[in-house]
Amino acid sequence: MSLVKKFQIEKLTVTLIIIFGIIMSFLVPTWQTPDEFTHIWMIGDSLRIRNFDKKIEESIALDRERVEFNYDEKIDINDQIASFTARPTYSREEMLPQGVSITLIKHFSATLGILLGILIGIPTYWVLQLGELFALLFYAIVCYYALKLMPIKKEVLAVVMLFPMALQQAASLNYDAVLIPLCFFFVAYIFHLRYSNDRVGIRQIIFALCLGGVITYIKFPYILFFILVFIIPLEKIEICFGNKILGGELLKKIRFPFLIIFGIVGFFVIYLMRHNKWIQIVYGFIIEWRRGLYLFLQTGKTWGEFLVISTVGNFGWLDTPMLLGAVISVIVFLITVSLIRNTDQKQYYLRKWDIFIIIVTIIAMIVFTTLSLVDHTIKVILFGSEGSPNIYNIREAVYQIPYIGGLQGRYYLPFVCLFFLPYPRVIQVKKEIVNALFIVLEIILYIYVVWMLVNRYWIP
Repeated sequence: MSLVKKFQIEKLTVTLIIIFGIIMSFLVPTWQTPDEFTHIWMIGDSLRIRNFDKKIEESIALDRERVEFNYDEKIDINDQIASFTARPTYSREEMLPQGVSITLIKHFSATLGILLGILIGIPTYWVLQLGELFALLFYAIVCYYALKLMPIKKEVLAVVMLFPMALQQAASLNYDAVLIPLCFFFVAYIFHLRYSNDRVGIRQIIFALCLGGVITYIKFPYILFFILVFIIPLEKIEICFGNKILGGELLKKIRFPFLIIFGIVGFFVIYLMRHNKWIQIVYGFIIEWRRGLYLFLQTGKTWGEFLVISTVGNFGWLDTPMLLGAVISVIVFLITVSLIRNTDQKQYYLRKWDIFIIIVTIIAMIVFTTLSLVDHTIKVILFGSEGSPNIYNIREAVYQIPYIGGLQGRYYLPFVCLFFLPYPRVIQVKKEIVNALFIVLEIILYIYVVWMLVNRYWIP
């Protein structure tokens, strides 16, 4: 028990992330994480390499379509073994970057691993595995520092970081491997600013803006993470302009005029961009609010169980879901952890205002994340393809779809920890007991996950 007590939650979590992440990387086969081929194309496009995705596919010699969307198909062990040593069919020169696009930000960790594999000339299978390893290492490093910063309920954030669904994405070529840990870090950083004794100056503000900007660039709906900044007390803000200081007292005096001006400017910006797809969708759901509410209710009714399961663990092309009972057990464990007060940690308490802002953030992010699939749903149902160039009237289209489709639970992963932060910590437990419980339950969870993946892909 003394060894367990010595573990810091940060080091313990990162150790488990790396161990379980590597296991997930190998047990979820090549081409089986969602849209993997598309993300390889995106990596090649960001490096201006022609036919990068096709050259990778040809060189790895694994049948991409044989297991995709075919639940009864298993991995061909002979082909898999052959891929371990198959020499690349491409030359090193034709796979080197011909330029760099800003879109590289989305996949930069996996891209570094892939380029390293290509440069040293290893078989293409191991090139992709190296990309996944670099993505996993980035996830682990960012999660470590997020936990170091997080002043409240570190264990809650740690459990979410170790969701099997999160680790499948972390150990993949998907941009989720960059997006999800950055979202965790943003949440931790804002709460750090809220509870630390330091003043919030221009450097902290610029860092938060840049971090939020990168998150928004990768996936626009997550811009709403910025709502969390309102938990930072105005008294803590101190911005220096030469010899003058813009502090909390002045900010309190000008906040209402500022909000009015901001609202007016925002109104005109929205008006000028009124033909933007996002603004049109929000406009349609506001004007047709009864139908919009109906669609949200039908979406929950139709896809609720699927979304809950795929937030915790539904692997491959969403054809290998955890049992609902197992998912509920994970959620119950998470709720329990959120109620535990570690006797060895300094205790912080949320104000009513903090809880209000957290709830507003959760609701806003659920709504906008869900709305992000409205265009997809309309085009698939009305025109047969998401890529259809056909246009539609949003106020009419909302009456022509039965629900909002195409959603996956992993879209909610970046902010799911917020659900469990407002609960009061009413159970007092020693640190070594918390750590021991954490380790045992995570190991049990991943024994179950490993069994699922082996049975799905590897046992004939």
